[in-house]
Amino acid sequence: MVTPSDAEESATPIVTPLLLLTGFLGSGKTTLLNRLLSSPGHPRIGVVVNEFGQVGIDGKLLPGTGIMELANGCVCCVKGTELWESALELVDRAAAEVLIVETSGLVEPQALLTQYELLPSRLADRLSLRGLLCVVDALFVHEAVHRRPEAKQQIELADRVLISKLDLASADDLLKVHGLLDSLSATTDRVGVSLGSTDLEIAEVLRWAMAPLAKKPVRPRPASGARHGGTQLSAVSVRLPFPLLLLPLRRLLDELPGDVLRAKGFVWLYDPARKEKTLHVVQLAGHRVELTAASDEVRAATGEDGALVFIGERLDESWLRLRLSACAATLLTKAD
Repeated sequence: MVTPSDAEESATPIVTPLLLLTGFLGSGKTTLLNRLLSSPGHPRIGVVVNEFGQVGIDGKLLPGTGIMELANGCVCCVKGTELWESALELVDRAAAEVLIVETSGLVEPQALLTQYELLPSRLADRLSLRGLLCVVDALFVHEAVHRRPEAKQQIELADRVLISKLDLASADDLLKVHGLLDSLSATTDRVGVSLGSTDLEIAEVLRWAMAPLAKKPVRPRPASGARHGGTQLSAVSVRLPFPLLLLPLRRLLDELPGDVLRAKGFVWLYDPARKEKTLHVVQLAGHRVELTAASDEVRAATGEDGALVFIGERLDESWLRLRLSACAATLLTKAD
């Protein structure tokens, strides 16, 4: 006699295609995901977003409910099956047809691949790895590879490479990018996207990224050593319960020391002329600074306080907090 529990155990599990999305800090992973999730006609996508800092930023920028954030560390440093158990819970809850794990920009993909390869069958049988897709910034990839071993490993182990920010790069820039990729990566499976890419082009990118690999990849084994080799990395997360003034903030972002590799977050900017504040998204990647007005969805997800996260080498937390305090519009808002 077959009991209900026996039937459940013998049932063939639904296999969910899995994409590991890598790319160095600020390369454009979240922007790509935002476009994928916003484009019409896409399959139901579950997204696991990994943040290196204590405060989650990227998850609030993504539309939809099938999003799970893992903050305060890199998933490649997590031992055991916690990541994959949580990811499959998300798949079940969101009825996801596709699972994308957006790694931190500092991930070492070999460690993540090893985690996946060692999964027990109860988890492994439910996932089908479609490969590693690495997003590279057309303007900053050379400096990233020069400065951080993680950026180099992400390219070396990638099955497919997506070159972002094409609209900001010159023909000479792109020739140099392809030359670098040729020297580091065995794959020539590459596409490029720009900020102006159409929904149809973005949909094609998803189909390309999720297509089964023609053959099992033979990936190089990076040299062994301490996780996240090189200069010690850290993240400084600053909550901002007060609005800031645009000009001092812009000056601070433009003058950040080179040790700051990435900054991102949400800030309320106060306009003294209009006597009102508006929420803005802050992005610093490479040497490019962007402040854009937040959407209604982002405002709803963010709440009343702003927050900024700085990631880099040898960060001076006291200096960052002091400079941000100097940008505050507290006295002006009290006067109003």
